[in-house]
Amino acid sequence: MTYISKIMQSKVVTKALDIFSYNTDTIPSRSSVLSNTRVNVPFPCDCINDAFLGHTFLYELQPRDTYASIAKLNYSNLTNQEWMKKVNVYPLRDIPEFVKVNVTVNCSCGNREVSKDYGLFITYPLRSEDTLESIAKDTKVKAELLQRYNPGVNFSQGSGLVFIPGKGSIFNLMSLFGLVFIVEI
Repeated sequence: MTYISKIMQSKVVTKALDIFSYNTDTIPSRSSVLSNTRVNVPFPCDCINDAFLGHTFLYELQPRDTYASIAKLNYSNLTNQEWMKKVNVYPLRDIPEFVKVNVTVNCSCGNREVSKDYGLFITYPLRSEDTLESIAKDTKVKAELLQRYNPGVNFSQGSGLVFIPGKGSIFNLMSLFGLVFIVEI
């Protein structure tokens, strides 16, 4: 969690304890998190270049890092190599070590035409084992609602992002800061 709080630092997350407070139902102990556990990490959702909603994290490049490895391993497929290439000045095969690179993650404010009940959305990276039904079960959101907020998305594609609508007392608190996405450790 210390590592995640470092690479996903924002005005909402400055230390690991900030992340634990958003995961009281999924992380039984503050001392450890099991591998492949999905963890809620809050971040502000900003309008970037008047073009789309997202947040840009700064990541310090380590030896042997590539845009692809950063996207897949460090940021759990919340972005991808192509997108990282677009938002950085360094060419794909010539990134200097220890420079800070942009890691931009998309987010969503939803669609009022689908429902006015949801104002918070989780940016959710798809895994190979995911299906519409499994995501609906895990998130406790009806499959039909998930499809309406993610038109044309194949929930079984194994990669990419979907947006999960959220509401409730913890979500009201989170909406003060922005949106929440899920990262897997």
